[in-house]
Amino acid sequence: MKKFALILGTVLIAAALVAAGWYVGYDRRVLTEAYAIPTIDKHLTEAGVTAMLIHQLDSAHTDDARHMLRLQLDGQILAIDALLDTSDARSRELAAKVFARIAQYRAEYPSSYTGQLAQVDADVSAKIDAILRRAKESQK
Repeated sequence: MKKFALILGTVLIAAALVAAGWYVGYDRRVLTEAYAIPTIDKHLTEAGVTAMLIHQLDSAHTDDARHMLRLQLDGQILAIDALLDTSDARSRELAAKVFARIAQYRAEYPSSYTGQLAQVDADVSAKIDAILRRAKESQK
């Protein structure tokens, strides 16, 4: 009788472990699916932008391509700045260096785009300039 109880207990524990593993695995699958769609959307967007840039370069619209790259960089600057508060010291230091380099480049080659593509809003441009200025000053 003791062996039967031991075997029954072992089988119940094994069944509980299998059920717990299945439950945890199912939760992981849900999380994976939640992140898969934004990842695909991000790559689709990047592919579309890259295709447009290549088209503009191939058709000798280099000013439009340069402006699109600058708009894309502006978005990245804003996103990075928004995430810096929750990042580690290494990331903040790297961001400051990258932003300082961008500020230096923009001082050497200011934007002079006059084409048909969307222009940056003055408030957004001022915020980006402030981010870059702050980074440049922190590197001195």
